[in-house]
Amino acid sequence: MTVILFGQALTFEFRNGVGLDLEFTNSRLVWVTTDPEGENVEIVQFSGMLISLPFVVISYGLCYAMEEDL
Repeated sequence: MTVILFGQALTFEFRNGVGLDLEFTNSRLVWVTTDPEGENVEIVQFSGMLISLPFVVISYGLCYAMEEDL
C-alpha cells in the first residue's frame, strides 16, 4: 500500500522476518511498477527512511530513476 504524504511516498509492505531495524538511505535499489496492472517493473533508487518491524516494512521517502552512463 502506498500513500503520498507531504510530497513523499509512505509505503507498507509485508515481509518474512521478525527483527527490528531502522535504516536511513540515499541510494538503496528498489523495484517499482510503472503501470496500474503491475506488468512493467523497473529498478530505481530510494532515498529516505525504512523501518523494519515484525512482518512489515514501513518506508518513507522518494524514488529516483537511475541515470545511465554513456
